Amino acid sequence: MKKNWFDALVQQLNKPSLKQKVNFFRLLSVSQNAGLGIRESIVSIKKSETHKGFREILEELIISLTEGASLAEALENHGYFFNSDEIELVRSAQITGNMTNVLAQIADELENTQEVSQKISKAMTYPTMVLLMAIWAVIVILVHVMPGIVGMFGDNKLPEITQFMMAVSHFLQEKRAILLGILVIIVAGYKLLYHKLLLFKIFMDRLFITTPVIRDVVKTFYMYRFSSLLSQFYEAGVSPVTSLKLLGGIFDNFHYKKKMMDVKSDLEAGFTLYESLAASTLFDPILVQIINVGENTWSLTNVLGKMSNFYRNTFKNSIDVAMSMIEPILMMFVATIVGTIVASIFLPMASMMEVVQRL
Repeated sequence: MKKNWFDALVQQLNKPSLKQKVNFFRLLSVSQNAGLGIRESIVSIKKSETHKGFREILEELIISLTEGASLAEALENHGYFFNSDEIELVRSAQITGNMTNVLAQIADELENTQEVSQKISKAMTYPTMVLLMAIWAVIVILVHVMPGIVGMFGDNKLPEITQFMMAVSHFLQEKRAILLGILVIIVAGYKLLYHKLLLFKIFMDRLFITTPVIRDVVKTFYMYRFSSLLSQFYEAGVSPVTSLKLLGGIFDNFHYKKKMMDVKSDLEAGFTLYESLAASTLFDPILVQIINVGENTWSLTNVLGKMSNFYRNTFKNSIDVAMSMIEPILMMFVATIVGTIVASIFLPMASMMEVVQRL
């Protein structure tokens, strides 16, 4: 058991990047289009790969293929790197003989995912840096600057706000280790509760889809993932029921995950996709109506693909809108904290000046 835990840790530390996965599927598609076999293609890719962890994955893939396993079976042995939807698409492509196009579609979708991830990281960098620098500045002022300035006032009675900030200053000086421990416990406790306690996960996931501003981003993201993945599954020949089951495994939000399982049950009972989604508040009414049109015109795969492009662009815009609203709120929060500290310092000084003027 200990060895398995250690091996899993080593795998995560050596896990290749998303960019390397994109290159893998792209090169595999190009090699297939050029007429190379799967094994020969991976051997060729391995020759130019420099990442140690990815070279090990490629070597094991080659061994599995040499022993007679299919590409999907070989990829399943590395589930920590290859996602279930990618494996299932490859499995379906092996049956339909459409491997080249499916591999290219996987690469395209991974590139879109990479672009979205970079968009989110870029959007979060500025407010995160501002918040961290503000916290650092506040701690420095409270711990090192404020005690010296307030000490100049001697035994004079201090305003309540100054007394409060001095209490915070003393706490930070004497209990910094405890405060840091509390913060670590909060972060670790949140992650543990979110992954281990179902009721807590349900509550938090509900907040994500009901909180103003955040809900628009989350909903648009799931509309994009739903339409994009379902379009890929259908085009690769995956059955609707299996597609919904896979989506249920891919989606992290409990409520969207549960809805996928419910839709899967509805399809098994004979309902259409439109009928199963029509009354759901989790889905955009426009997407639901488009699905209805697609089912009636036998062009569902095509319309889902077009809608995925629409929601991908909308999702990028929704991130910009959310950040444009969060940044002013963050700046107001920082200004309030700094203003409170400044007031706690200058109020005693103003009182002292009044006393001097009277004399």
